Amino acid sequence: MYKIINKQRLHEIIYSMWIEAPEVASSVQPGQFIILMITEKGERIPLTVADFNREKGLIRIVFQVVGKTSEELSTLEEGDTLFSFIGPLGKKTEIENYG
Repeated sequence: MYKIINKQRLHEIIYSMWIEAPEVASSVQPGQFIILMITEKGERIPLTVADFNREKGLIRIVFQVVGKTSEELSTLEEGDTLFSFIGPLGKKTEIENYG
């Protein structure tokens, strides 16, 4: 289980959450994403990693309520847990030095 450490409502339908996920935080790179499931029988939803803290084992996600699962996610509170939090997935962002 993956614990919600912090939740903020940024706008009417936009939320930020810090999730305790040390195994993801240990290897995530900018530009990667995760797939989470709220419950065992829930839908899998991909979300971009907005920020991370390797030392504390935390991943930040920011999402907009657009459907049933994101609406359900928005109702969770600090201390609640997620069933699954898979990642990091995708390719990291490559930024070349042009200067």
